[in-house]
Amino acid sequence: MNWIQNNFRTIIYIAFLVPILAVAGVSISHVTTWYGISNPISWAIYLSIGIEIAALAALAAISAKMGRKVYFPFGIVTLIQFIGNIFFAYQYIDVNGQMFKDWVDMVDPIVSYLGVESGDPIGHKRFLALFAGGMLPIISLSFLHMLVKFEEEDKGKPKVDPVIDIDELSIEAGKKEAEVEKERYIPTEEDLKKLEEELIRVNEEKFGNLTEETTEEEPGIKRLSYLRRDA
Repeated sequence: MNWIQNNFRTIIYIAFLVPILAVAGVSISHVTTWYGISNPISWAIYLSIGIEIAALAALAAISAKMGRKVYFPFGIVTLIQFIGNIFFAYQYIDVNGQMFKDWVDMVDPIVSYLGVESGDPIGHKRFLALFAGGMLPIISLSFLHMLVKFEEEDKGKPKVDPVIDIDELSIEAGKKEAEVEKERYIPTEEDLKKLEEELIRVNEEKFGNLTEETTEEEPGIKRLSYLRRDA
């Protein structure tokens, strides 16, 4: 659950990109078939890829409000997409196939209201090609539009500074201080004695032996003095 919350925006981006890329790949193949009528296959592939990229770029420009001039090229490339996808679907449909016959039996009462005569296989084939092929550009461009709008809304949101709880910070600081107090080293009497002996030894090495003497001016008071060692 935490992973989903931390990567929520990334998941949304992927959810928008998957249908865009999937439909774009299929649409390129469909438009290639249509361009193949009047071009060599290599040119047809180049043209279909260029048309797909141009359609996505034009819609992104429209969503970014780059001006009315973008609508004309967008309409042209979108029309080519519609024609290419519908033509491929029309060419691929087999009116003698069992799946097509089952489709006709299912939609015949509905499409008859749209002008398709009952029992007309060519009319049903045209309707199916229009419905199946024409939906692909709409799906791809709709998801791209939503992706651009999502990006704009995300950038437009004001950044909210995190709320700092002073009481909670004080509690955490107190816990850290208590841990430091527990870990603090407190020397024992034995450690202090060893330290004192070590200091005396170091001083004797530098200044000589430490001796006690009593002065005449202050009897009863002993003073410590160092006797210099002969060099």
